[in-house]
Amino acid sequence: MIYKEMSKEGLTVIQARDLRSSDDIVLNADVVVVGSGTGGAVIAHELAASGKSVVILESGRYIPSSQFTEDMAWALENLYKDVGTQTNTIGDMVVLEGHCVGGSSVISSAIAARVPEEVLKDWVKTYGLTAFEPETFNKYYEKVEKRLHVHLNEPHEINDTANTVIRGCEALGWSWRPQSRNVKQCALTGHCLAGCPSDRKTSMQVSYLPWAIAAGARLYADTYVEKIIVKNGRAMGVTGQVRDPDNNDVVCNIKVNAQLVISSAGAIQTPLLLQRSGMPNRSNQLGRNLALHPVVVVLGKFPVPVYGFRGAFAGMHVDQFLSKESGRMLMESGLVAPVQLMAQNELSMGVDHIRFIEEFKYLSGLNVLVPDSNHGFVHWSGPVRGGSRRIEWNMTKDEFEVFKLGLKRAGRIFFAAGAERVYLPTYQRLQANSLEELDQVVDSIEYGSLGIFSMRLLSLNAQGSCRMGADREKAIVDPFGETYEISGLFVSDASILPSIAVQHPLLTVAALSHYIADNIIKRQKSYFWS
Repeated sequence: MIYKEMSKEGLTVIQARDLRSSDDIVLNADVVVVGSGTGGAVIAHELAASGKSVVILESGRYIPSSQFTEDMAWALENLYKDVGTQTNTIGDMVVLEGHCVGGSSVISSAIAARVPEEVLKDWVKTYGLTAFEPETFNKYYEKVEKRLHVHLNEPHEINDTANTVIRGCEALGWSWRPQSRNVKQCALTGHCLAGCPSDRKTSMQVSYLPWAIAAGARLYADTYVEKIIVKNGRAMGVTGQVRDPDNNDVVCNIKVNAQLVISSAGAIQTPLLLQRSGMPNRSNQLGRNLALHPVVVVLGKFPVPVYGFRGAFAGMHVDQFLSKESGRMLMESGLVAPVQLMAQNELSMGVDHIRFIEEFKYLSGLNVLVPDSNHGFVHWSGPVRGGSRRIEWNMTKDEFEVFKLGLKRAGRIFFAAGAERVYLPTYQRLQANSLEELDQVVDSIEYGSLGIFSMRLLSLNAQGSCRMGADREKAIVDPFGETYEISGLFVSDASILPSIAVQHPLLTVAALSHYIADNIIKRQKSYFWS
């Protein structure tokens, strides 16, 4: 058979509503994949296409793109982990994750960029990962870019928010380039973070997942995996619960017996699953080395309307400061919907809130991302049932100083473009009304008590909590993606990135998942006994 006919609309997904209460489920498969985001969808497709029977388990709900509303409040409730309120233990960093079929790829800004080559070379040199040799890894990049229609934005895909930043960069002589995105014939509605109802963004929900299902994979939504089954040091499957997504009631228990287990739950959830499963932690690295790649949003107010929320969300980025010497700072145009700024407590209250909303059409946004040094720690606290996750992270003094430099750079760009005011992302509600004021205002921001609640921080790109490396004393997974402590258990998501990727990791995770799948297929006699 050359092709398999799929349903006209949506995916074939088994959901909680399809199952009878109290009837426990037992499935058998060659491979069980935990998570349906980028890492899970890619590896599920590759293994299913090679002839393996694959079951994919996703804890989030399934909402077909035809039901997406482009309403950010609706999206936070239906597509995001914890309604977009997941934070570090301190509470000053919002950690956003997709919690739906397709994972974070569904609510991404559609940025699909390669890791800078010097970062790949560092992963080879520092962590012994020869797979990241640029001439080798670029072949995987090329494969994913072709499949996901990755391209540089054309002029019509660069909106007026981006154009204000471009004007400022041109005036200052700073380098910029169009954003690279995984979009096919973008509809330019600007609501990427709320899901793409036109299926123009090539998320996993409209690419690798339907391909995997066409190849025979079975996909279960609303399915929370509690533990990995381990016998004699080898992963043998998983156990969990199917839960009603509306009230979290347990519909039934589920067990999947498998010859290979792949965790693709992301940099927050994967280490938690491994910890709940009692995986030995002889290297003391499990859940450590977490990087959140914090971002702040600097807003420029212009004398004429910008309507920065219209058009493609991600238009361009400033690449002037991407080198190691310049702090590997990533600066990207993009103005989110007011409700997301409200989630960051950005919109104030009362009269100030009304003023802010009245000004919104005059605003342009520049997102400043500063690489953190993998100093975070995510861990499970308490019993398997009834316990909770803890995300330990706070900004270091060095990161704080780089952020202040980023605020100055962003402010300079806006004032050079003609802005009359720059709003700074601080809890003190600071603003600069001129270039002359800018440095003084930014310098007044104090690190205070460990930088807590100094800036309104957001994380879109958690990574690194199950580091890949050739030295088992410093890593959780080996250079092929298999955990050192449990054979037959692989990790395929952003948690295995050895250090901060600098760019958004979606494209790199997809390429790395292809690499892991290729090696499993090449060495399948070592992993499968039937």
